[in-house]
Amino acid sequence: IPHQAKYGDGIGNPGDQGHGILMGVAAGGHAINMSECFISCVFYPPGELTYGLFVNEQGQRFINEDVYHARIGGFALRQPGSRIFLFINNKYYARSMYAEAEIVASGEDVAEVEREAGMPEGTLQNTVALYNKYAAMGEDPVFHKSKEWLEPLDEGPFALIEYSPGTIYYPMFTLGGLDTLPTGEVVTPDREPIPGLFAAGRTTAGIPRTGIGYNSGMSVADATWSGRLAGCTAASG
Repeated sequence: IPHQAKYGDGIGNPGDQGHGILMGVAAGGHAINMSECFISCVFYPPGELTYGLFVNEQGQRFINEDVYHARIGGFALRQPGSRIFLFINNKYYARSMYAEAEIVASGEDVAEVEREAGMPEGTLQNTVALYNKYAAMGEDPVFHKSKEWLEPLDEGPFALIEYSPGTIYYPMFTLGGLDTLPTGEVVTPDREPIPGLFAAGRTTAGIPRTGIGYNSGMSVADATWSGRLAGCTAASG
């Protein structure tokens, strides 16, 4: 995963270098989703930052800000130049507990922030105006952020904080692995089980198949669930 690797900081067991996957492939197993990874923009806590708006370098919003931070990280890599920013006002601004993020623009109104950030004229202003219109009614028809975090950002001063991959800490780990049946049996590219070959946990491409679909705890559930089924199948054989 060369594209993600240049932005993320690997986490997990330092001795895990994918040898289980390589052994499975050598035995005829099929490795899938090897380009996928968990990569996370840990911008909260504090929760007040969730009132802000994530935008790309074109001033366009691209996600609901109350999602799990790995979804934000996954979508960040899909933005132009892989650059993302949090637009927020002074009322809700607070320093993140995990990310030493830099304020790249500020101003008394949105237009001033937009100019200082070098965004196309009108883009950030239109994004914020549309959001504020519906937030005042307790709605977010574009990205469906929860009402709990919906507040118009209509009182300055405002700030634009950079959370781009590579500028702050982005933890990551791989999600690809051996293709298996629910029984834990490793399969070939034609999805034929390989007799006597089983895999579990992060050696497999299990429940969390994509970075943008990852939520906290999925790997724990994957390891316990797949490990038990593989063990039961092997024991019954």
